[in-house]
Amino acid sequence: MKSLLLKHVEIYTETEIIYDGDLLISDGKIIEVGKNLSSSEAEVIELNGKKVVPGFIDIHTHAGAGYDTMDATYEALNTISIHLAKHGVTSFCPTTMTMDVPYILNALKNVNETMRKGTEGAQVLGAYVEGPFISKEHKGAQDERYILEPSIEIMDKFIEASSGNIKVIAVAPENDKNGEFIEYVTKKNMKVSLGHTNATYEEMKNGVDHGANIAVHAYNAMKGLHHREPGALGEVFLDDRLYGELICDFIHSHPAAVKIFLKIKGIDKVILISDAMSACGLGDGEYSLGGQKVIVEKGVARLENGSLAGSTLTLDKAVANITTLGIPLFEAIKMAATNPAKAIGIYKRKGSIAIGKDADITILNNDLTVDMTIVGGKVVYSKKE
Repeated sequence: MKSLLLKHVEIYTETEIIYDGDLLISDGKIIEVGKNLSSSEAEVIELNGKKVVPGFIDIHTHAGAGYDTMDATYEALNTISIHLAKHGVTSFCPTTMTMDVPYILNALKNVNETMRKGTEGAQVLGAYVEGPFISKEHKGAQDERYILEPSIEIMDKFIEASSGNIKVIAVAPENDKNGEFIEYVTKKNMKVSLGHTNATYEEMKNGVDHGANIAVHAYNAMKGLHHREPGALGEVFLDDRLYGELICDFIHSHPAAVKIFLKIKGIDKVILISDAMSACGLGDGEYSLGGQKVIVEKGVARLENGSLAGSTLTLDKAVANITTLGIPLFEAIKMAATNPAKAIGIYKRKGSIAIGKDADITILNNDLTVDMTIVGGKVVYSKKE
């Protein structure tokens, strides 16, 4: 693999912005960060002040470019990976839906096989299993017919099908009152996200006490805040052990609600996600999500009953959106790269620009559109091409 030298760039490390800096990549890793760097072996890429940021990590995305994780084919995940790379995502967790268990097992097998084979765009990190262990009250766009109580027996089948390549499993904590399921999963080195839940404040806190560390798309598909029953959202607001996912398309949550969430939760505990469905990257029309018909109008995806059905959001757009609320790009990058890496336990190798880490890098223009995406030291997308 050839070395790359990125010259005259604005580098966003976790602690500072280096203006007119250079960055050297070799063997898929970040080797040197500084000024006036040179290398006789590296290909020099002159970037004239563009912004070099850590590659975005989308831990919760179902689909894109007409394909879905539940298609359970290499073509689907590879096409999604290419689509994501165009939007600055360098790694992702393909996310399953609540469907009949054999369909989920097939999707998980495919995630594992795709990880072994490798993708042409963003790297697959492992699966995010959203459903079937959720609540019927806050099912959102998930199919109620296939919702199940948390089951260690079924979970073991999921783990076997994926060869252990599950990063996150979503659970409605009110259905795991003794915390046995959550504890079992966390001991197997998977993260538990709490969501699609009708949990009370106490039930939600109990889930965190037993090891959960993520809240599924905060505000959406969870019991909201009431001053006499703080609900699931109240626990998400208050508990610093929880990272809160956020779909920042200003459709799932009003801009003011986003600002409230950031103010209460703090930048370091918010994760920007796309929760994208297959229409992402395409136009309006009829699509499918988890076997259900979805109608996309003006970029908004809904089931026939009017429920929001995922999004058509991309992470570069989420970053741009959140900066319109007065959030500096330096902070927005943490929510799109650093925080997701920390939440799912891969921060030692991804999520920030630091020597020795994977060379997963997104290069942004001044208008925050993606100019180039580098995964493991290889340019997988360039706007010029």
